[in-house]
Amino acid sequence: MNEYRIRPIATCQGERDSSHWTYQLDVGKKTGAGFYAWYLEGSNPRTLVDTGARAENWAGKPYVTRDVISVEEGLRRLDLNPQDIQIVIVTHLHSDHIALGHLYPNAKFIVQKKELDYALSPHPMDALFYDRSLFSRFNFEVIDGTCDILPGVSVFLTPGHSPGGQSVAVNVASGKAIITGFCCSLANFTQTETMKHRGWEVVAPGLHQDCREAYDSVNKVKSCADIILPLHEPKFINMESIQ
Repeated sequence: MNEYRIRPIATCQGERDSSHWTYQLDVGKKTGAGFYAWYLEGSNPRTLVDTGARAENWAGKPYVTRDVISVEEGLRRLDLNPQDIQIVIVTHLHSDHIALGHLYPNAKFIVQKKELDYALSPHPMDALFYDRSLFSRFNFEVIDGTCDILPGVSVFLTPGHSPGGQSVAVNVASGKAIITGFCCSLANFTQTETMKHRGWEVVAPGLHQDCREAYDSVNKVKSCADIILPLHEPKFINMESIQ
């Protein structure tokens, strides 16, 4: 069985209102957020999940964000450079997950059909999140539903936050790690007394298109993962690897 190490490259970090991640909970409470590219060490072709972003990608937007490390430096520490990346698995096409795609000229970008179709003509309510100029020149490989990408690496639809978000299941030494296809933190998966009182086993992302679909996607990931890697969980900012 193929096994990998997941190397989180935290390109920037910031603060968000907790309710951005956890629907209706902790409104007004600030929480940390990480923004990542995830390298799958041991992959052949060399594979990244999401592209990373920079603080400048939030210019003019109401979010506090600062750079941590350039993706170039993050890859350099792994004896790589962006030109070495051959596959980028796109969890979804929100700007903070694809902003640095132009740095990977030799990569194909694997995206769900539902996500790409919507991103090309989003509803005005989603205009803040989709920037066509960032992905218009990507070399896309469009898939539809569950798909094996590499031995020990697969994707599956987890909609609700976006129409075609895809979570990435990766075999690591300690079991199945899942990089979520939706923006959240570990708090989405940890049942509190408030959640229990509401009858929630998990909580949907606060930013969503369909809170019921989003809830079901969180629950699906929780039910089948040994290790959960939420897209914005800050604990991975200083973590070298997940294995």
